[in-house]
Amino acid sequence: MKYKKETILDNRSLIIWKTAIASAFSWEIADLFGSHHPYLAPLTVILCLKPMLDRTIHFALYRFIGTIIGVLLIILFIKEVPQNGWILGLLLLGGSFLTKWLRLNATVIEQVVLTILLVFALEDYSNYYAFDRIKDTFIGALFAIIINLYLFPNTFVKKANEAYEAYSSELSSLFMEFSIWIKTGCDSVKGSQYQKQLTQAFQNLQKMKKDLKQTAQVFSYAPFGKKKGEELKVYNQKTKKISNGYRYLLEIVGTFKDWGSSGTMTEEDKDLWSNQMKSFSKNVAHLERGLSFPQQMSLSDEQFGQRCHMVLFQETNRFINDSNTKS
Repeated sequence: MKYKKETILDNRSLIIWKTAIASAFSWEIADLFGSHHPYLAPLTVILCLKPMLDRTIHFALYRFIGTIIGVLLIILFIKEVPQNGWILGLLLLGGSFLTKWLRLNATVIEQVVLTILLVFALEDYSNYYAFDRIKDTFIGALFAIIINLYLFPNTFVKKANEAYEAYSSELSSLFMEFSIWIKTGCDSVKGSQYQKQLTQAFQNLQKMKKDLKQTAQVFSYAPFGKKKGEELKVYNQKTKKISNGYRYLLEIVGTFKDWGSSGTMTEEDKDLWSNQMKSFSKNVAHLERGLSFPQQMSLSDEQFGQRCHMVLFQETNRFINDSNTKS
C-alpha cells in the first residue's frame, strides 16, 4: 500500500468541479445583487475551498472577518490621507497590530492587510469597491461552504470506506507476514523495513482519525447532514481499532528483531508467536464488524515465569533510570 501525505478525504477532481460550480454561481449572485466587482465572490470561493470541510469553514470565516476589519479601518482614513507607500505601510502596521491585539489568528491578519492594500489602491478608481468587497466576500464564503458541504456529500463517506478497507486489508496481510517472519527467525533487515512501513502507516492513521472526527462534527451540526456525520463517526471508531493493530506491531517489531538477532529464540518460541500472528490475521475481520479479537493468548508455566521476570526487569530498569535522572 502506497502512503500519501494528503488527507484520505482529499478528492482533487471533485474540488475542481466544486470550485468551478461555486465560482459560477457566486459571480451570478453577486451580479444579481448589484455588485460592481462580482469577481470578488469567486475569488473568495477559490481561496476558501479546501478538501476538509472544517478548513473551508474556518478560512471562509477568517476571510470574512478580516475583510470587515480591513474595510472599516481603511474607510476611516482613505479620504484624508495621500496615496503613497509610506501611508500604506503605516495603515498596514496599525491594522495588523489592532488585529493582533484582538487576539485573532494569522489568517485574519493576512486578510486584514490584503483588504487594506486593495481598498487603499482601488477605492479611488471605484467608489463601490470597499462595500462590494464585504458583500461579495460574504457571498463567495457562503457558496464555498454550501458547495463543499452539500455537493456530492457521499464522497466523504466513500473515501473513508475505501481508506478503511485498504488499511484493514493491509493489517491482515501484515499479521500474516509477521507470522512467516517470526517463523523464519526475524531477519533484522526485514524488521527495519517493517518499522519504517508501520511508522508511516500509523502516522497516516492518526491523521485519518483526526480528519474523520472533524468532518463528522461538521456534518453533525449542518442541516440535513446528521446522517453523514453518524456514518463518519462509525468509520472513525473502526479506524481506531485498526490503528491499535498497527501500533501493536510497531511496538513489538523491535523486540522481535532483537530477539532474532540474539540467537536465543527457540523453535517453540517461533511456533508460539508465529501462530499468534496468524490468528490475529484471521481475526482482523472481527474488527471490520465492530467486534473485538475473540481470544486471549495463553502461556505455559515456564513462559509465564519468563514473562513475569521480563516485566519485573523492565520496571526495575525504568525505576533505576527515573531515579538517576537529574531533575
